[in-house]
Amino acid sequence: GYIFIFIAGLFNDVINGFPMGLSSLCYLLLCLVAAYLRNITLRPNLIKDWIFFLITILFLNFITFFYLVLFFAHEINYFDRIINIIFTFLLYFIFSYLFRIYDNIIIGKFN
Repeated sequence: GYIFIFIAGLFNDVINGFPMGLSSLCYLLLCLVAAYLRNITLRPNLIKDWIFFLITILFLNFITFFYLVLFFAHEINYFDRIINIIFTFLLYFIFSYLFRIYDNIIIGKFN
């Protein structure tokens, strides 16, 4: 549920040294965007979801950047941020494929 996602964000903040609640806010916003996309989509399409996910993580990284720099004067390593965005974007596609295979295996066992 959303409470576990919030707690995971708190752990992420502690590990990365971010202000408490920043990652939780971003994680919850990502969940809200994903729930919205799921509700408006009639036929899921991996490529459209992938592009929508890219726009969402770019927006959430902008929010994180904005708060860290403007309010907390936190130094940001831009190279690490860019690598993080690229790998998150690519891993979405890979994990989507792996979960589809896993789902087919589980459905095959119950049918």
